[in-house]
Amino acid sequence: MNEGVLGGDTSLIYSMGIRMVIVVLLGMLGGLLSIFAAGTVSYRMGADVRSALFRKTMGLSFKDVDQLQTGSLITRMTSDVQRVQSVVQASMRLLFRSPILFVGAVSMMLMIHLGLSSVLLVILPLLIFFVTLILKRAFPQFLAIQKTTDRQNTILQEFISGVRVVKSHVNETGEFDRFKTNNDELVERSLRVARWVVLLGPVMSLLLNLGIAALVYLGAQLLQVGDVNVGDIMACVNYMAQILLSLMMGSRIIMSITEASASMRRIDEVLLTEDETLTPTQDLPADGSETLVFDHVCFSYEGESNSKSEVLTDISFSLKRGETLAIVGGTGSGKSTIASLLARFYKPTSGHIYLNGKDILSYAEEELRHLVGMVMQETLLFHGTLRDNLRWGNLMATDEEMLAACEKAKIRDFVEAQHEGLDYNVSQKGLNLSGGQRQRLSIARTLVGKHELLILDDCLSAVDMQTEASIKRSLAKIEATKVIVSQRMSTVRHAEKILVLEQGKAIGYGSHEELYESCGLYREMCDRQMNV
Repeated sequence: MNEGVLGGDTSLIYSMGIRMVIVVLLGMLGGLLSIFAAGTVSYRMGADVRSALFRKTMGLSFKDVDQLQTGSLITRMTSDVQRVQSVVQASMRLLFRSPILFVGAVSMMLMIHLGLSSVLLVILPLLIFFVTLILKRAFPQFLAIQKTTDRQNTILQEFISGVRVVKSHVNETGEFDRFKTNNDELVERSLRVARWVVLLGPVMSLLLNLGIAALVYLGAQLLQVGDVNVGDIMACVNYMAQILLSLMMGSRIIMSITEASASMRRIDEVLLTEDETLTPTQDLPADGSETLVFDHVCFSYEGESNSKSEVLTDISFSLKRGETLAIVGGTGSGKSTIASLLARFYKPTSGHIYLNGKDILSYAEEELRHLVGMVMQETLLFHGTLRDNLRWGNLMATDEEMLAACEKAKIRDFVEAQHEGLDYNVSQKGLNLSGGQRQRLSIARTLVGKHELLILDDCLSAVDMQTEASIKRSLAKIEATKVIVSQRMSTVRHAEKILVLEQGKAIGYGSHEELYESCGLYREMCDRQMNV
């Protein structure tokens, strides 16, 4: 400006202009490369974090899953990861560019004129103060928004999975109200954050434009006394604009990082969840006869042993190899909890469980799953073919072994009646099958594994009496120790041992004849079903 425009040196204007064009082209090339690099790194990082979360979730204990909640885990694996990924992508380009622009512009102003640079001493502290104030107010709201989003996902998940129940009870209005209440809260919290975030840009623009106005005024005063020239003033105004641009970029990044830090905390909460500690005691002396021993087992879902929270209290029994134990009792008596403890979905709060003379906590996960097979109360089939679902029991199973398991579960006729056979396609959750078919396929899936201990948790409730009797005869021929949870006395009365539960306590243990004589609750259950 001073030498080229005011001094009339056009050659200087051309030479400097060419240099500036070259620098702009290099900057454009660097910008394209940085965008490509940022996109590649951020998307791969997002994939790695999602994979790490998924692996960690698969290894979480049932207690940890209950505490974190399914809806929250989904949010952390999707929107939280997406938010962190977006920040990484933006910050790789701008996090370095912004401070370089800022430091460069401030340095050039100081080099041009110290007097004009004094405007920064007033503007910068004010900028830092307002940015810090806004971020401190906004950060807690980011955490609250994520928690509200968790609830939103939980509500959606419950509605979608239970849509038949909702429609059967004509409760669509109630579910919509529940969704709307949470949705309105999400909007309110988001607006609360937005009210602070939207202030950031205008406040910064106002302060820096006031700074530019002050700079022009101060420059005019210095120009009159000959302490500065027009080119210096215009250069400083230009650098002040560069400072504004860099601070705008920096504030945008800081706001994104502040928002993403809330998501990162939630991701860390999952990744840093400590693995469940398994502390086995000394194993029982093995005499080869007792397969299963419950030794004064107590259990509480809260993890603390006290009479108020205990689901099971002082449960003890033993089962010899090949015997069948039936567990009966009223709703909420703890029957399914015993089944979950046997499968080591949870560990006892106190007491010990021994399998083949060895503390169940000392088994490796894969070894235990090979020994123990469980048919759960809530039947779940996966989208895919019948073969895909049956091979969950044994990935190396042949078609003949799968059909043999189907024969024992009395579902082979259905499989062979299909044109595709084992390639018959199962819809998500097995909704194209009846409840009884799903239960029998679940039994077949477990039988494919050829386990030493079979746990059948009320898995014949949707099967007719004749089919149930056929399945029981097939199961009786299997050389495995069996634990059966059922409400049907016709199912349990022929078991070698029967455990009667009431409010988490064992009130009877023995054979059908012994309990019918000595246990009032068991006799009442038998008489009631026989009369029906």
